[in-house]
Amino acid sequence: MSKTATGAPGEDPDSRLLKAIEAISISPSDAKAMARKYMERARRKYPKSSNDAHMEAAANGIVARYCRLASTSGGVTALTGVIPGLGTIVAALGGGLTDAAVCMKLQVDMCLCLAAVYEWDLDNEDARHLAFLIAAGGTLEKAGAEAATQIGSKAGVALLRQYLKGAALQAVKEFFKRIGIIFTRKALERALPFGVGVVIGTSTNYALTKYVGGVAIRWFILDREEDSPGAA
Repeated sequence: MSKTATGAPGEDPDSRLLKAIEAISISPSDAKAMARKYMERARRKYPKSSNDAHMEAAANGIVARYCRLASTSGGVTALTGVIPGLGTIVAALGGGLTDAAVCMKLQVDMCLCLAAVYEWDLDNEDARHLAFLIAAGGTLEKAGAEAATQIGSKAGVALLRQYLKGAALQAVKEFFKRIGIIFTRKALERALPFGVGVVIGTSTNYALTKYVGGVAIRWFILDREEDSPGAA
């Protein structure tokens, strides 16, 4: 039986959302190339700065790029040039959840590029799981979902590190289950959270992506500090 807009029989919306994003998220090689590009730009612009400063400048540039993509006007179809698999997402998810998937795809891509900037090995599955965890966790925070731990904090670093020791995939699925519930409910109202609707190019999409990017940068900086010599 072929997959339709409602997905496979009995498949939960959160499962379809996660699978769709996994299918079209940026490749490790492209994420690494993006990170190199922004690091080289930072080194040229600030030749006397430290490597940490170059990382932060590159990270801010990447976040700015994805904020612009998220706020692109003209609707979801305007993004077909940067999302080659968009047609697949539309077929798998249908209208409302397609909007959610596009936004989540951009945030996951952004977090993968940031992971490369902060020298995570993108060929290791942990880096991919981490990108999904930070993107989803930041999205839930922005949505006002209750959370015991903020991702961009020392406690958040400890939490995600713990997930990466063995429960990362389950944590990703749980985060996306919560996101799927939020987006599905809002899709029925034709007004998804953060202004994610038929037209993706809004200031609220920009704000969401900037928020998630800020959370990600804080997480990676704290993670490096935890590993630095003399860290408590």
